[in-house]
Amino acid sequence: MMVSINSVALLGSLKGEVRVNQTANSQVANFTLVTESLSMNKKVFSTYHNCTAWGNMVDIIKEANEGDIVGVQGELRSESWEQNGEKRYKTVVVCNRVNVETDEVF
Repeated sequence: MMVSINSVALLGSLKGEVRVNQTANSQVANFTLVTESLSMNKKVFSTYHNCTAWGNMVDIIKEANEGDIVGVQGELRSESWEQNGEKRYKTVVVCNRVNVETDEVF
């Protein structure tokens, strides 16, 4: 087996609403995190990250509001499904840590 590392840490703004669902054994939250970076010519690039949190991390993220600063740590996973006969893919950050900072902190 090859040694590998799959680790990601992001700090950005919550985009939209947190979607919470109950499964048979746990609860799951899906949300979008936006990070921004500057190019050499000072143009701002926004990247939208699909994130998934499970269990007690859902309690941390479910009360967050759009625009709140959110930090996540986790790993990248690829998901696939079929839609209209076409195979679709997306990359998701599966969180093992979530932290929310509200405007009250700043």
